Amino acid sequence: MLKFNNSIHSLLGILYLVALGFFIWGLAVGKYQVFPWTQIDAIYSEVHAYLSFEEAPEKTTTEKVMLHHQENRSEFEFGGLRIRDATFSDPGYLLISGFSKTHSQVVVELYSIAQDKILHRWVPDIGEILERTPEFSDGPNMVKSYRVQHPLLLEDGGLVFTSGAGPMVKINRCSEIEWVLVHKFHHSIELDHLGNIVTCSKIDGEGPGTILPIRDDAIAVVSPDGTLVDEYSITKILLENGHRTLIYGIGRFEYNRIHLNDAHPIVEEAGMAKTGDVLISSRHLSTGGLVEPQSSTINWLKTGPWLNQHDINLLPDGRYSIFGNDMVRGYDKTGNMLIEKGVSDIYIYDPDTDTVTQPYSAVMRGEKIGSLTQGRSRVLANGDVYIEQTDSARMLRISDQGVRWEYVNAVSENTVGALHWSRYLDENEVNLHWLKDLDCK
Repeated sequence: MLKFNNSIHSLLGILYLVALGFFIWGLAVGKYQVFPWTQIDAIYSEVHAYLSFEEAPEKTTTEKVMLHHQENRSEFEFGGLRIRDATFSDPGYLLISGFSKTHSQVVVELYSIAQDKILHRWVPDIGEILERTPEFSDGPNMVKSYRVQHPLLLEDGGLVFTSGAGPMVKINRCSEIEWVLVHKFHHSIELDHLGNIVTCSKIDGEGPGTILPIRDDAIAVVSPDGTLVDEYSITKILLENGHRTLIYGIGRFEYNRIHLNDAHPIVEEAGMAKTGDVLISSRHLSTGGLVEPQSSTINWLKTGPWLNQHDINLLPDGRYSIFGNDMVRGYDKTGNMLIEKGVSDIYIYDPDTDTVTQPYSAVMRGEKIGSLTQGRSRVLANGDVYIEQTDSARMLRISDQGVRWEYVNAVSENTVGALHWSRYLDENEVNLHWLKDLDCK
């Protein structure tokens, strides 16, 4: 009996030490992100995306485990620029926000299409940004997953950007941090007619008198020196204009009901759009609109025919372009996210006639241009369209007849680095004076 008791005690002691070892190892994994942090984080991201319908790249858990957090397997047989229309020369630029395997983080590059050349590269000190913002320490606010989302190029060569879910940052042309504004900003960044920065934000709290708790997204206005000037609740604007049904009456209620992903200020007036107005895109409502935030006025609001769209823009003739992801926020029986026709589309909406056209459908179907989540587009002066096919790390310029060029952010022979809302800039929008006599440490 004594031997039996001793054996039990020994076994319990061993089990205790094993349990203690696993506990200490678990603490180390969480604090220092050692093995198997990457694997656990990948699985968590997939499960969280499934349950919350948050945006997540279309890739399997296995692929996430095998690659860097921002590195995916390539769908293409090339990397960099590929000219598809040899008769066309593009004088514009790309401001590329993408993961660099060389730097093990996202960098921003100003790229001349005509020269097929990088003119300047910004490498933000993400570690310093995170040190300045201890309030944000997970998800996109970590070095390995920091997005540098939708960087805005300023006249002095500086950039303004966010992580996609946290503070706004300004760096100078030498990538040195000038200011950090602690708040929860996300998605698009644009300048208004006064030189202020307009972006999307999340207002803390449960929303303005809603029946159920709701994430209250807002249009945020930030001064050039990094001060939060105003914040306009989208929930408040919808409720005050009689759109209670959009919040409570369509499908099953969800906390992230609005999911504002674009707040585009009007700089040049056209049609009914005036300076001071802001174009908005509510992804989870498949709804776009034109609002005057200071007076909570809605000039027009339209749900569909686009589905879960990104990026809404004003055209010079008073019409609007919308990048319709055309994905269904759900999963099939095999766990794949759904896209209605296998491709996305560019919708042109005319508010005067309340009509919608899709002039680029044939090309987008033929080239399989689709992005389940995210995605950017811009209709250019000659009628072409710039597209960021975000989920595939590809950018294109297309006409209604075919592809002019395409650019893939390849980081190895078989992989691509994630894109985080790059921009096409025409030659009149880029003044390179700040590149002269550039002397960065």
